[in-house]
Amino acid sequence: MFEFKPILSTLWHHKVSALLIALQLALTLVIVSNTLLIVTDRMEKMARPTGMDVENILTVNFLAIPQDYDMAGAVRADLDMLRALPGVVDATPSHKIPLSGSGSANAYHTQPNQKTGGAIANYYRTDLHFIKSLGLTLVAGRNFTQTDMQVFAPNEQRQAPVIIVTRQLAETLFPGEDALGKPLYNGNSPMEIIGIVERHLGAWPDWSSAGNVVFFPALRTTQSMNYLVRTESGERDRVFKLLADKLAERDPERVIKVNTLSNRMARSYAGDNMMVKVLSTVGAMLGFIVALGIVGLTSFWINQRTKQIGVRRALGATRTNISRYFLLENSLIAATGIALGAAAALIANQYLVRDYSQPVLTLLPLAVCALVILLISLGAALAPALRAANISPATATRSV
Repeated sequence: MFEFKPILSTLWHHKVSALLIALQLALTLVIVSNTLLIVTDRMEKMARPTGMDVENILTVNFLAIPQDYDMAGAVRADLDMLRALPGVVDATPSHKIPLSGSGSANAYHTQPNQKTGGAIANYYRTDLHFIKSLGLTLVAGRNFTQTDMQVFAPNEQRQAPVIIVTRQLAETLFPGEDALGKPLYNGNSPMEIIGIVERHLGAWPDWSSAGNVVFFPALRTTQSMNYLVRTESGERDRVFKLLADKLAERDPERVIKVNTLSNRMARSYAGDNMMVKVLSTVGAMLGFIVALGIVGLTSFWINQRTKQIGVRRALGATRTNISRYFLLENSLIAATGIALGAAAALIANQYLVRDYSQPVLTLLPLAVCALVILLISLGAALAPALRAANISPATATRSV
């Protein structure tokens, strides 16, 4: 039924051309499969839940001009005013802004003065309004109270006796146990876990420990301060226009910057977004170039083999027989290229995993890429194959 023997004989006589197409397909599979893996990994990272109501949160940063600025008094007055604004759900101070790429981190342990083990976690100094202001979900324990709050000068070193942590950090440090009520250490003083929030991605979305976060009920009176202001749905842009004016009106002796948390998150993901666009474009262009190469070479072969087609047509070969012949021939070349490419793609991925911490290429995405390349190859060969099948017996006879 299938003409394997004449096909293999033909390919052997055109082995250089067939090998070049197979190598082209193999190289395409190596690049496309690892590109797809990187693109998918970046897209999954960007789609991770942050745990926060990002779209409705505004960020405020101000720098006090006077050196003897009453930061504690300014924070109290500012937050009272912000919380009273129409459309504002809540507001909280924070020494760093989440998802901004700027933050603070420490190592936390389950035993005092422990030097190894433990977990690295991003931390925030904030107040009892941070859960509502960020839209976090408290899954265990309680929120901070006013009596938990500490206010201290920039040159003071204090450690909060109570903390709230993310579920991810709790499960990392106390696997299989209830972390609530247990102490954490960053030195020799215990910090009791009084609450656990479902999720908070922290300052650095690309960080390997993103999601490990500790919250302290503390306010350090430095020259600059950040506020996180959560608005009602649909009110963010209106409140955005009010914030700078209201804060400047209350106290003009400071430089104020207002932004949205979604803008800050977009900046943090700018590199990942660019990589996804560039790699996707490269993959699409590579597939297009491969298809053009197959069309050109297959057409060239068919033009050279009009005599062979004529003989087959004169011997009774139908159009279906002719087109099937060329598609089967192309499939054999594609299968050879895909087999070579699959092996090379797995080897190349080991190098990327070892030296660049890229994800491991599994068989599923490799099989998907191989199928796409096979379909592109068959699609590119289809038009020349149909054109060969349409050579009439009279034309074929004259060409003999």
